[in-house]
Amino acid sequence: MKFSTKLSLSFAALLAAALCAVGLAMVGRSFADGMASAEETFSARQYAEKYSIENTILTQLGTSGGVYTTSAMSSAVQSFAEQTPGSCMALYLDGRNSVYSNLPQGISRTDQLAVLEAGTGQSSYLRAEGQTWLLLTVPLNIPGVDAVLLSAYDVTSVFASRDAQLTAWFVAAVVVLAAGAGAAGAVSRSLTRPLTRLQSASSRIAAGDYTQRTQVSTDDEIGALSRSFDEMAGAVESRIAALDTNVRQQKDFIAAFTHEIKTPMTSMLGYADLMRAKPQSAETQREAANYIFRETHRLEELSRKLLALMGLENLSDGEESAICKAPVTDRALFARLDRAMQTAAPEAVPIRWQPGGCTVLADAALLDDLLRNLILNARRACAGKPDGCVTVSCRADGADAVFAVQDNGCGIPAEDLPRVVEPFYMVDKSRARAGGGSGIGLTLCQRIAQLHGSRLEFASTVGQGTTVSLRLPLQSDLQREEADHASE
Repeated sequence: MKFSTKLSLSFAALLAAALCAVGLAMVGRSFADGMASAEETFSARQYAEKYSIENTILTQLGTSGGVYTTSAMSSAVQSFAEQTPGSCMALYLDGRNSVYSNLPQGISRTDQLAVLEAGTGQSSYLRAEGQTWLLLTVPLNIPGVDAVLLSAYDVTSVFASRDAQLTAWFVAAVVVLAAGAGAAGAVSRSLTRPLTRLQSASSRIAAGDYTQRTQVSTDDEIGALSRSFDEMAGAVESRIAALDTNVRQQKDFIAAFTHEIKTPMTSMLGYADLMRAKPQSAETQREAANYIFRETHRLEELSRKLLALMGLENLSDGEESAICKAPVTDRALFARLDRAMQTAAPEAVPIRWQPGGCTVLADAALLDDLLRNLILNARRACAGKPDGCVTVSCRADGADAVFAVQDNGCGIPAEDLPRVVEPFYMVDKSRARAGGGSGIGLTLCQRIAQLHGSRLEFASTVGQGTTVSLRLPLQSDLQREEADHASE
């Protein structure tokens, strides 16, 4: 059963109980007042009849020599009853002897004796011949005689009025209950509609549609629940998207890593098998040995970068204790890099150095490795281009120093820019491998930037070149003074 149906039925039950209580109380009160009024009226009437009958008996006594005979008293009661239309009465002597009665036949003698035994002043109700009768008893004050007058009065109209009131109340209650149930159903559906939307959204999310939202905007607890649910759904969607991305990256990582290992290993095994199978010329042996050496060196470089990446991944982003920060000037940094690049590849694409006189707090070794990888990537991008050139610069921008490595090489397509820092991701795999690339360098650079509280920013145009920049805070005067005191 739906919650709205339960709510409607509960409201209808409460309304019915309230109508019953109020209606029965009102009808009961009206009936009690009617019966009390009837008893009071008929009791006064009985006393008037009593006095009239007593007066008749006493009058007859004066004409009969002062003897109270049974026939005389019976005659007096009968005469009064015949002269008073609608009078129903019985005269009892000595408690049980009925000497006159014109009571309805439906009122048996047993019923009459029961009323007499109850005593005078007591009222009784009896249903007889389709009518309801009020039975009252009153003693007659006749000297030396035990006489009781039993009177019956028709109070059917009082009960009929009660029945009519009950019928009217029942009809009104049914109408009010039907209207109340309809209103309760409408209100219940209105109140539970947001819950229905919540249930529908949760079912769709459970089925895999993580874009579902309830979007219930009410200023109550259900609205607050809806907003919390939508926030939770958004968090779940983001988490699922992150997990999907992570799974995809892991699959790409494993596939790329397997390919990176398999390709050189296959070639190395082939050359080794060729050298082992039969004697070769000195030129062939030298070519095979050179190839094995280059591929072994590339595998060693790949393993070194993987180990470095794994080590950096164990450090927490932004933790001051994660890396050893010290003042580093761009001039000193560029000078070290220039010497290293000239020694490693003096004939490679030329590099222009443009320091800006900036000093930053950074881990010198990690920052050196970051810029070195960016320069190597820039040189590979310019390979085969006669006017290829790499520019490494640093400039102050407010409270920050901006390091930039710019080339005029092949550039990176816009759709590849978001993924260039993923492990083993290479825009042009054949060209990258020919230049000794592995797709790990930019991942290392991004991790180093994160440990310094920054990130790499890429700007590239296909055929015109790429610029990779890194923003680091400049060393403040206070930090410089503290460093000077520490060195002293």
